[in-house]
Amino acid sequence: MKQTILIKTVNIKRLIASILIGIVILFLMASLFVTSMTDTKSYYVHQWFEKFSTDGFIKAIQLENGHFNTKQSLKNNGQTINSLFFSLLTNLRLNDTKSLLVQELSSMSKFDNNILVAGDGTDFTNLPIESSLTLDEINKDPNVDVNKIEDQPITPTKPPTHTTNGKNVFLIYHTHSWESFLPLIPGATKPNEATSSKVNVSLLGERLRKKLISNGIGAIDDKSNIGNELAKRQLNWKSSYKMSRLVVQDDLQNDKNLNYLIDIHRDDARRDVTTQVINGKSYAKLYFVVGVENKNYKKNYEFAKEINKEIEKVDKRLTRGIFSKNYSNGNGVYNQDLSPNSILIEVGGVDNTLLELYRTVDLLGDILANYYWKAEKVNG
Repeated sequence: MKQTILIKTVNIKRLIASILIGIVILFLMASLFVTSMTDTKSYYVHQWFEKFSTDGFIKAIQLENGHFNTKQSLKNNGQTINSLFFSLLTNLRLNDTKSLLVQELSSMSKFDNNILVAGDGTDFTNLPIESSLTLDEINKDPNVDVNKIEDQPITPTKPPTHTTNGKNVFLIYHTHSWESFLPLIPGATKPNEATSSKVNVSLLGERLRKKLISNGIGAIDDKSNIGNELAKRQLNWKSSYKMSRLVVQDDLQNDKNLNYLIDIHRDDARRDVTTQVINGKSYAKLYFVVGVENKNYKKNYEFAKEINKEIEKVDKRLTRGIFSKNYSNGNGVYNQDLSPNSILIEVGGVDNTLLELYRTVDLLGDILANYYWKAEKVNG
């Protein structure tokens, strides 16, 4: 019996068409992936590389490129390559004990901040901490008599030699509008009790506004109740920057002259960290936060650095420094993409008195004013 062998022929045209369609689909998928990653920027590359031993990574390059080798470096190749592979396998850095703590204790990630400029007394033990609050804690209204809050008059100064001619160029706002101070709330003793929708950091914003005006600079203090807006939408405190962003964008839309954005907060740290006595007078210490996840990062950092430098000229002990935050340990942007002249300032802590806070804000107002007029002179 003869067996019939069937040979299935392949349609060459159909095969080529299938390959071409597959390539097109592959390119489309790649483009969609790249487009969706536009917001990741260089942060994730940094996050990946920071897990590795720097020396080990350099040695890995030297293995491939002989031009990088020196007699001294060749002696330690084995040791540093080992540290690179150890970092790859464990996400730990041999020269950084903190990497072990952050890896094993989730709460330690709060302390994984990058200190851009170390201020007086700033170290790993007293890095800024952002507390998490419930909507009830944010929007609680303690029994505070606003009329009893003593307003400290601003020290009279000479009439300003320059003015913005009625134009408002500074916008002061408060993303965490509920942040208050224990001395202003009767019976409050714990940091989480330092919240109020009536008596809060907006007092500092208003003080700064008046100080800028006394220097001839128009300013607005937006006292929007962010906590209330979060409650209306059933959002938690982590959405506060999204909410304040809407407020700031609305202000910028209504007044095209606004160019400097100042977000005033207060830290959760206690009095020993946030207070400094100078010439017999107590001041609230401050620090700056710069978000690295935005196009204006470098300019905002330069802005913060200049203001910090001027504060140090008055007294180095007044500033706790400048900190950067990314998506992993904070908001990462802090609305600072809306202006190259945007900074977040933490003034004092939960234990500071209004007088201590006002002294620091008055000083800050004069420094911001001097910075503005110098910048205007250069630009003019």
